Amino acid sequence: MAPTPGPPTARAGGDAAPPAPPAPTGEVMGDGGNALATARSRARRALPLLAGALVLAVIILINLLPGREIGGGPLSPANPAPEGARAVAEALRAQGVDVVRAESHDDALAALEEGPATLFLADAQQYLSADQVADLAAASDRAVLAEPGARQLTALDEDFTVIGPVPLDLSGGSPARAAECADADATAAGTLSATGTVYSGAIECFPTTVDDVAGGLYATSSDGAVAVLGAPSILSNGSITDEGNAALALRVLGSSPTLVWYEPTGADVVSTGEGIDPRTLLPPWVNPLLVWLLVCSALAMLWRGRRLGPLAAEPLPVVVRAAETAEGRARLYQDSRSVRHAAATLRAATLTRMAHRLRVDRSASPAEVVEAAARHSGRPRPELEQRLLGTTPTTNRELVLWAQEILDLEKEITSS
Repeated sequence: MAPTPGPPTARAGGDAAPPAPPAPTGEVMGDGGNALATARSRARRALPLLAGALVLAVIILINLLPGREIGGGPLSPANPAPEGARAVAEALRAQGVDVVRAESHDDALAALEEGPATLFLADAQQYLSADQVADLAAASDRAVLAEPGARQLTALDEDFTVIGPVPLDLSGGSPARAAECADADATAAGTLSATGTVYSGAIECFPTTVDDVAGGLYATSSDGAVAVLGAPSILSNGSITDEGNAALALRVLGSSPTLVWYEPTGADVVSTGEGIDPRTLLPPWVNPLLVWLLVCSALAMLWRGRRLGPLAAEPLPVVVRAAETAEGRARLYQDSRSVRHAAATLRAATLTRMAHRLRVDRSASPAEVVEAAARHSGRPRPELEQRLLGTTPTTNRELVLWAQEILDLEKEITSS
């Protein structure tokens, strides 16, 4: 066996030899990068999730912020859309009624206390508490509540009860309902052509039965100071001309010189200990979105479950071919973009095989292996050092070309 050559200390001509690279190893741990590169890789993978979370947060924030749309929402006196109530507001102004649109609970109270005024409260999301509704009703000459919730009716002097929604008419359309009560406004209207919620009260008009319990779409107190309108859609621009909708709307809302039109927002919510349902504070599209996400999650679980397939039982130990192991590790390197790590693994394996074929001790440094390869093949040592130790690929293309180059070099040296 030839003696193992020691590491050269100087080149011909007096030039000092470069420091020896680290000894080759058969296994390279980690991903071949530093902490900053790992953090960047993980941040790049999480970028779609972060972007989606940011968009969702912005949408929720915009919907929770208090404010009004330019045209207003449903039953807004400034909304000219079919679901708005601009036609009623303009008709009342033409009759000399001052329609005041309150922006908050305090503004509504202040407007009602200035003089004789009728209150129209359209709180579809039920932001107001029972005490807030009672304060507004007490400050007005007449309070008209558009489809209020059961909680909001508990603090009123008169006894109103929510019976339930009008049963669905499978024949289509909204059947006309006669007043059939002693209220002068309802009698003047004659009939209504809308559906909504049925209430019970001292005076019940446009009677409807829900689960064998009788009530009316329009109920008032005994003195008429508080009226509950269970069919607020009669005020919309698209329905105001049907049946006696316009007559009832103009008589009920135009009984005072001033009409305070109040649509509460989330900014009017107060902590009153009345058990306010937090779901009423969410925008209306949240429930359909949750249902859609639930359906998508179920479909995704079904898809992934079918894609993986059933478990396959196999006796242990399992024998895996070396080629499969190498291919799997290569794919892991490719997916994580660890080009430097893959190059380091290829370099270590090449030097290990060359050291074995050239009969160099396995504890020899890379420089000693290159020295032995240069003596055995007759190639210049600087050339071998540059090709084996001095080249570090940075892209997949460079890695493929360099791997083929060192493989050809290994075959040439070990076969000679």
